[in-house]
Amino acid sequence: MSRGNSTVPLYHLVEEGSGRVIVAAQEIDGFFVGSNDAVPEDVIIFGVARESVHIGKDLSDMELRVVNSAGEAIGSYYIGRVMLRSAFEVRDVGGSSGFVASFYGLTCPYPTAGSIWRRWASGVPISKGEWAEYPMESHGDWLHVVQNSWFETGHAAKKYGATEIAVIDGREIFGESSFYCALGESINGPGGYFGSNLDALAECLAFSRGEGAPFELVWQYSLDAQKRMGAALVESVLDVMSEFGVGVAIR
Repeated sequence: MSRGNSTVPLYHLVEEGSGRVIVAAQEIDGFFVGSNDAVPEDVIIFGVARESVHIGKDLSDMELRVVNSAGEAIGSYYIGRVMLRSAFEVRDVGGSSGFVASFYGLTCPYPTAGSIWRRWASGVPISKGEWAEYPMESHGDWLHVVQNSWFETGHAAKKYGATEIAVIDGREIFGESSFYCALGESINGPGGYFGSNLDALAECLAFSRGEGAPFELVWQYSLDAQKRMGAALVESVLDVMSEFGVGVAIR
């Protein structure tokens, strides 16, 4: 799945009020975990301090920012209180340094989001249909990154451009997350967002009202996709689309 690697620290631990970067890190371990996994006691931050830090003392009002290869923030997580428990340095070939930290039990319940963020940060443009190359159990993680990055980079919940016909391929859709990955891409291009649940879809449609005539959604190879999504969800999606004047062609 690799199409390039980030050439700058992927994460910045930032004091939100001042914007000061306290730690710049190439990797972080123990933050992106499955929702059913035990909460790790420690978060390992592989990086260096950019400001003076005090081991064992809380940092407050902290944000974890995801940074791309140009040094621009493309995602963020508000952490709040962070303690750097200890520092470490591995003295061998390719050794690393960093901190053992506590986020006081705060985690992100998308276990593959870290690797997906690294892909997004690489500087290589996201390609059409790339999300579908990931295992279906990672589609929710991809959608999480899409949504987080969409708003962090200044986009609104709406349709951009003059798209009149949006096409989604049902062969790539295995559930709700897959559907919204496909829908966001079809309307706003690769890596694009257009909702992550019914309420968010309605919000996008509402804010898109001033962007010209409603678009038409062409849903190809829909039968099996609708079975995988479930009749209740499909009906609800179609009802929301109809409410905002979007025609849906089922094929």
